[in-house]
Amino acid sequence: MKKVLLALSCASLLFANNYDLGLQSYKNNEFKKAYEFFIKSAKNGNSQAAHNLSIMYNNADGVEKNLKESIKWLKIASDSKNPFAMTQLAKNYINGYGVEKNNKRAVALFTEAALLENKEAAYNLGFMYTVGTIVKHDKKEAIYWYEKAASLGSTDAQINLGFMYISSQGVKKDMKKAAMYIKKAKDTGNMKAQALWDQFELAKY
Repeated sequence: MKKVLLALSCASLLFANNYDLGLQSYKNNEFKKAYEFFIKSAKNGNSQAAHNLSIMYNNADGVEKNLKESIKWLKIASDSKNPFAMTQLAKNYINGYGVEKNNKRAVALFTEAALLENKEAAYNLGFMYTVGTIVKHDKKEAIYWYEKAASLGSTDAQINLGFMYISSQGVKKDMKKAAMYIKKAKDTGNMKAQALWDQFELAKY
């Protein structure tokens, strides 16, 4: 049993090392080397390596641009519940990029990714429920997902929530809450948040 566990431990370390080496190679613009490490890691079940391969095929980083291969690896990563891949695939379904347009599938992927703590997915859901084109306009859903995204650090969600509390859009006007959300975004250096902070004199709240 100990020998089996040791073998599994060594194998896991090897797979992790392939990914880490690929990441380091990619950061050094050694794309061909990165590709070799990522392909090994992805074939052993590393969903982030699969997502990185999708990016490389899409951007022609060390490989010839191949949208079909990019989508293949993106779906592999998404099927492995990688929230970043799920979010990107959802955007592809909305735009019909490399896949047939499918808004229903996009919303499902955004929702699943958001529940896995992906702030971009949560923000996109908030925005879609605000605009009401891809999904039915729903202020409560919009606020729910914006709050989720804001709690995960989305400055766009923080700004949108802040402005909603300033202008009474779907919520009761509350300048203290507006100031709280705008300040979070402002403190990251966001210039739009800074402009709103100054324009509405939120410091006094």
